[in-house]
Amino acid sequence: MAKQILVVGTAHPHVFGIANAVEHARDCALVGVWDDDPQRLEAAQERLGVRGIADLDEAFGHDPALVIIGAVPCDRAGLAVRALSSGAAVLVDKPLAVTHEALDGLIAAQRQHGQPVITYYPYRGHPAVQVAKRMIDEGRIGRVVHLVGCGPHRLNPETRPSWHFTRAENGGCIIDVGSHYADVCCWMTGLVPEYICATHTNVSQPAHGEFQDFAQAHLRFPGGILAHIQADWLTPQSFKRFGDSRIWIQGTEGRIEMRHGDEMINQFWTNDDRAQPIDVTGVPGLEAWDTKLIEDLAHGRSCGIEQEEVWRATRVTLYAFDSATAGGKPIENPKF
Repeated sequence: MAKQILVVGTAHPHVFGIANAVEHARDCALVGVWDDDPQRLEAAQERLGVRGIADLDEAFGHDPALVIIGAVPCDRAGLAVRALSSGAAVLVDKPLAVTHEALDGLIAAQRQHGQPVITYYPYRGHPAVQVAKRMIDEGRIGRVVHLVGCGPHRLNPETRPSWHFTRAENGGCIIDVGSHYADVCCWMTGLVPEYICATHTNVSQPAHGEFQDFAQAHLRFPGGILAHIQADWLTPQSFKRFGDSRIWIQGTEGRIEMRHGDEMINQFWTNDDRAQPIDVTGVPGLEAWDTKLIEDLAHGRSCGIEQEEVWRATRVTLYAFDSATAGGKPIENPKF
């Protein structure tokens, strides 16, 4: 019998990309979608081709094996707790939580119920990023010294819902966009930072006083490894693509550079190699990775992402936001 999968909340269109992978997942079936906004619910049921369910209790009555959550960010952790209490595994669009309190509650619920809670970070599934991780683990660039993760995005403010611009509902730029790169930096090093310092500002949206369109964070990991995260909503309108992401990793014996935007660059240098392309031959693409992630979670298998890694990335962004809100005050030896 196919595993039942439920979509809960469709406030951000990311959730549709995630849910589309269910169609290709073996022995999995999308059985319905819930949203607390009638207009979003009507649009979602048409887009996903499944029944829209207005009552949350009725939605969870389908006994889902996996719940995919794309609600307004401030509601995601609470809905994940509800999903866990129903016995489901959980896959959440980023950001997973926008406050420490919400994250703490979710961690407690996950430990009580035991099902996994995974944040969807697509860089985990990008072939070049997967190969870069393997190269680091194999020592191809020596010991990692420094990482840079940059995530410029195009805002298009007229298309954004009001919740996008508020602290209470969406967190902040470093919590939202920055979470991608917090995860990448921690994943690539296999470590948690021992020092976090961040700043943020609003240079283009004076009508939205709680919003930040630019943020940056500085991390120091054990052993002196440094990382810089930049997140912003300032991508020029002339760009063909929505964003212009960059991941640079410097080692003692080599360097990896990846740029995913109007230019697609994935290459590395070592002491013995000059500007070689990252070879992704035989590595499944992102769509295949998405499908396997859905299958593994729905069928109760390990998806290759440790639960502590999920908490770690979110906590880093929350600490970074705390630092930025305090005018860049460093947070040393943060608790994870």
